Amino acid sequence: MQNGGVKTSIDLDKELSAEVQKTVSLVREKPATVLRMAIRAGLPLVAVRFRASVPDGYFADDYKGGKRAKFERSVGRKMVQRPER
Repeated sequence: MQNGGVKTSIDLDKELSAEVQKTVSLVREKPATVLRMAIRAGLPLVAVRFRASVPDGYFADDYKGGKRAKFERSVGRKMVQRPER
């Protein structure tokens, strides 16, 4: 499903514009395509950088007696490791 062609203009400084032009000549795509690719690749990094951090031990209570913890304990007991031959 596509949005209905949202047009947005952005201002690039000289250095960034030069980088875009180098990439355009390298990948042989239009500048708009290169910028879309760069934005799609970089947005997850930006989101992670500005995400609120979780304090140490925040999820500790979730793993003490939950189904996942019980499963991990039961698998650990039954698993016997032997060398491959």
